[in-house]
Amino acid sequence: MVKYLSKEWAELAKKKVLTELDKARDLKNMNTSLLNVIQNVPPDNKTMYFYIKFIDGNLEELITGSDESIKQKEAEITATGDYTTFVQISSGQMSSAMALLKNRLKMTNKMKALTITKSIDTFNGCIKGIQTEY
Repeated sequence: MVKYLSKEWAELAKKKVLTELDKARDLKNMNTSLLNVIQNVPPDNKTMYFYIKFIDGNLEELITGSDESIKQKEAEITATGDYTTFVQISSGQMSSAMALLKNRLKMTNKMKALTITKSIDTFNGCIKGIQTEY
């Protein structure tokens, strides 16, 4: 079992996505970058970042951590929310679309986000299979 958002978790997530998802069928050859700003991460309520970048459906980058350099990554979409919301999304308890509709996430470029929701939920469905300690 690995800790959510740890470097080990990020490596497992990347490996799982690269081996289990088809870039055309599952990820619709999407081109986007998404920076998740995760607030109130226990135990000390710090902010962490979860950055993903896809080019033609290929996962090019998947980085997690509290390093400010991740925050500086150029992202087409930025989603900001509480740790609990991201746990619910990553564990499959809530879709990203539902989190957006319930105002649990604040998002830049909402129109672009809505066009990739299905692919992002497929991505989240894949990574929820990681044995994770939240």
